[in-house]
Amino acid sequence: MTQTLASPYGVTGSVQVSFFGKIADQFGRTTTVEIPVGGCSLPWLKAQLAARVDGGAEALAERSLRTAIDHLIIGEGAWIGSGQEVAFLSMFSGG
Repeated sequence: MTQTLASPYGVTGSVQVSFFGKIADQFGRTTTVEIPVGGCSLPWLKAQLAARVDGGAEALAERSLRTAIDHLIIGEGAWIGSGQEVAFLSMFSGG
């Protein structure tokens, strides 16, 4: 299921957000988020997502969670531009 989150700003862009691993259980596989046309910070995007899901803030604050923009792992200080692809990756375990 794809869900669009609206921005409180007039002119917007959007990013495609994907979730992998355990975090997908809470958020689903993908969603599109409207962001300000000039882009947004990663904490801003996380706040928008967290507000939509019970327990979302805790899930997005998980220490082992990794975030990628356009397939590159990034840090909390990253800036996200319209049209970029954001992915949240829970740690995987396997045998």
